[in-house]
Amino acid sequence: MTEHPETGLIFREVQDLHNNVVLISVLYPAILLWYIEIHSLVFGKPAGVQNIPDLYLLALWFVFGVFFPLLFYSTKHITEVRKDGIYIRLVPLNPSFKKIPIYIVEECKIQAYEPFTGKDYVDRPPSRRANFVVILKLITGKRVVISSRNPKELHQAIMSAVSNF
Repeated sequence: MTEHPETGLIFREVQDLHNNVVLISVLYPAILLWYIEIHSLVFGKPAGVQNIPDLYLLALWFVFGVFFPLLFYSTKHITEVRKDGIYIRLVPLNPSFKKIPIYIVEECKIQAYEPFTGKDYVDRPPSRRANFVVILKLITGKRVVISSRNPKELHQAIMSAVSNF
């Protein structure tokens, strides 16, 4: 954990969100639509899509066969801790960083958290699906959950920024 004096950057993490379940749910329709389009160009329309207009097939192919796989491939979660705040961005869906100013962070802790149910594991051991995350409690009473592959480093960076503020 080193601080870059010109930008005030203390910590930066870029996560690729390539998950096998999401990969299958994106690639299955993409492969199916690529097959339909290639089959339509070479042999004519396959048996199951005779009544669907070519323009609809082309639009479905573009959205589910090209756009979604490219979006899935390029999606990244960026977390930065700087002297003045915590910056979070989901590329390419967020055009700019969302800033959480350091002065509104009341508490910062690492905790096991299950993302599908939203359960915290404070008193009992975490389940197999739980991940360790950094949980911020803000002075407004809101709670912010930040996922990280290195939650200890992120926690240290946030605590360093809070202590320097």
